[in-house]
Amino acid sequence: MIEEEALFHLKKPVPERLIAYGFQTKEAGFTLKLPLKEEQFQLQVEVDASGMLFYAVIDEVTGEEYTLIHSVHAQGNFIAKLRQEVSRKLKEIASACFAADGRPAQASRIIQSIEQNYGVRPEYLWEGSPASAALRHQETLKWFGVLMRLDYRKLDPRKQGQVEILVLKALPEQIAEQLGHPGFYRAFHMNKKHWITVVLDGTLEDETIQEGISQSFALTAKAESKRPQPKE
Repeated sequence: MIEEEALFHLKKPVPERLIAYGFQTKEAGFTLKLPLKEEQFQLQVEVDASGMLFYAVIDEVTGEEYTLIHSVHAQGNFIAKLRQEVSRKLKEIASACFAADGRPAQASRIIQSIEQNYGVRPEYLWEGSPASAALRHQETLKWFGVLMRLDYRKLDPRKQGQVEILVLKALPEQIAEQLGHPGFYRAFHMNKKHWITVVLDGTLEDETIQEGISQSFALTAKAESKRPQPKE
């Protein structure tokens, strides 16, 4: 499958780059039509007013969308080549026309360390909250963390602006102790007895957050599972 979500997640379109690439303006955003090597097909790309990108492969003979490109059950040499070409064009658009939206450095480091140490990538599951993601065990599929971006005032009325957070599982007695320290808050949208929120704005050291991730990973793993050692 084409991982367009990963290509465009937490990126925003730059209008002048879109136009330079060949996009045409329309009432609610931008649109682009690209021919594919399989001359029967055309790639149609739209960027709406909110910055979300959508694409479709159109069969020019029938004028209908070629939906098989999205199906995990559709296999074979032809569709594999078609997916590769569409993926290549989307990657090019992402590189040429989109820019990172400024995720804080600590959040980026923590996400990278989770992938390196546990082989886990964030799963962005909610259309209405595109910056929110689940972190789950590959074997058990249990969540060991939830990434979110929210208004800081939802955690602390004295704070302002947006903040990246990570909600982790922890022992109840540990949660009671940690809530008395800066950077720790009651679990957001999770069970407050067993989960805790940590902010990814530099208040806490990376090492402290990574210790919390390690414990959460262990608490949500199979009883016989062992925490994977960080990769060399």
